[in-house]
Amino acid sequence: MAKNKTQISETSNEVNDQIGKNRLKKSTKIVIGILIVIVFIISFVLGYVYIKLGKMNYSAIDKTDLEVNEDMYTEVADTVTKSEFENVKSVVFFGIDTKDVDGGYSGRSDTIVIASVNPKTKGISLVSIPRDTYVEIPGYGKDKINHAYAFGSEQLAIKTINSNFELNITEYITIDFVGLIHVINKLGGIQLNISEDEMKYINSGSSYNMTGNPVQKLTTSGLVNLSGEQALTHSRNRTIGNDFTRAGRQRMVLEALITKLSSLGVNGIMNVSDSILAEVKTNINVTEYIGILTSIISEKDTYLKNMTSNQVPGAEYSGGKMIGGVYYFVTDYARSKADFIKYIYGN
Repeated sequence: MAKNKTQISETSNEVNDQIGKNRLKKSTKIVIGILIVIVFIISFVLGYVYIKLGKMNYSAIDKTDLEVNEDMYTEVADTVTKSEFENVKSVVFFGIDTKDVDGGYSGRSDTIVIASVNPKTKGISLVSIPRDTYVEIPGYGKDKINHAYAFGSEQLAIKTINSNFELNITEYITIDFVGLIHVINKLGGIQLNISEDEMKYINSGSSYNMTGNPVQKLTTSGLVNLSGEQALTHSRNRTIGNDFTRAGRQRMVLEALITKLSSLGVNGIMNVSDSILAEVKTNINVTEYIGILTSIISEKDTYLKNMTSNQVPGAEYSGGKMIGGVYYFVTDYARSKADFIKYIYGN
């Protein structure tokens, strides 16, 4: 008996429904398959990161006791969205003279540099704080900012930075002199432009006493490749220029180090990561930086081109002053804070 039009229509709809269900099942399987692959990749990456973290000297600090400026966003909200604000990553870099060239120990932060990565501007900002800056160290009174590390390590040093300049720093990377030498030597040295006078100072330096490596002498000025020992001697030069010049040299060494690392590519960085991580102490949760690191690696030329170097407090509103027979760098804290915000958030 022949089917009527209604039966034919119903049969056709059933077939179409079945085809649709089959397609949906196939699409669902594909999506699930993709999700499984993504989860696998993420798990692999995170697993690899945690393996690397085992090579690093992780040392947590109490983030509830850093006097973080919780209202920082309200001060930049006119030019930065909440998302852009939260995507900016700032870390304070401490260079510590725990192993001095004379074998002594002071524990002061010889170098203080706030390094910030801003995905909005695709830039890296390096801001050094002069070690003689006159600040209030919580619990210890007025003193030089580099003494805060000697009194209370990273915890007190970051708290001092935040409380005096109303910042929101919570993460750090610390390396001592010998560690910096090892990192630079592991990378095959760094390239810097140096003057003839700076070359003579480097050649007279004694940083090789810290490692026992054979002494190398520079034979020319201009663009040269510096060993770790030579780079450390150069960054600690107190005789050519003033303390601002010296801080500038320290930022240039850090810039050259970042440039050298970026030139290695992903595989090259992974090859040297173990030896580099072993030389630093930090409280950074590396897994939180995977996204921004991916962005930097994929657009490293842009980030390097937009790398800036500055000093805060600025010399135009600060100056040296003898207090109780001791030299201090006295500044206007409000103007200093405005400069920090400008360099970190691009305001």
